[in-house]
Amino acid sequence: MPEATEQEFLQLVNANKGIIHKITKMYMDTSEDQKDLFQEIVLQLWKAYPGFKGNSKFSTWMYRVALNTALVFL
Repeated sequence: MPEATEQEFLQLVNANKGIIHKITKMYMDTSEDQKDLFQEIVLQLWKAYPGFKGNSKFSTWMYRVALNTALVFL
């Protein structure tokens, strides 16, 4: 992926990382498990990012990907 896309992705994730933290705390008890889930969510977001069309707000799309990842992670 081009550098600009990576930078844009990182800015969007950073601006909305509270959503990821909220989900990790809902689904995992220990901070270690929360960190693992956080990393897995960011990885899945990165893999899915090329398919993000912008039809919804990034935060809405990110929430769905994060929630689905957490459910699979369990």
